[in-house]
Amino acid sequence: MVIHLSGKSWKPSEDVERDKARVAEYEHIYPGFSFKTPQAVELRTGIIVAARFADKVRRAVFAAFGKIVPENVILRDVAEFNKKLYDELVSRGIGKIDLVRISVEVSYDPEKQKLVFGEPKIEKLYTEEEVKGLLEKLVEEKCGEALKKIEEIKKILG
Repeated sequence: MVIHLSGKSWKPSEDVERDKARVAEYEHIYPGFSFKTPQAVELRTGIIVAARFADKVRRAVFAAFGKIVPENVILRDVAEFNKKLYDELVSRGIGKIDLVRISVEVSYDPEKQKLVFGEPKIEKLYTEEEVKGLLEKLVEEKCGEALKKIEEIKKILG
């Protein structure tokens, strides 16, 4: 299967091979997961642009489970989880270029040949300018209400 996007081709097998090649890198320099039990980990994407979440999750799962879980199971279950995660990001109004940090507990059930994903924790990060804008808006709303009440009290008192 090849998907053509604006003249470029993309093959899922190329992504998988690239991800597997980067597993060693992730294991040594990127603390993208920590073991809870021998077959359960907490995955963390670190701070990323939201549009990159699927690649980060897939790579972290390959790094954590690549030696004990069959590749087809990883690909199937991560794809299913990423669809749910995408829906959650969209429902929260998180845009493609917003900064996020995602963590989720994942365990492997060898009897069912399935990765079991817990409830993801999605944190949206804001720039200093965004925080200042939100604070200004909040202060304006709250102070505006307070000033109106003060004016009403002044009118009542004469």
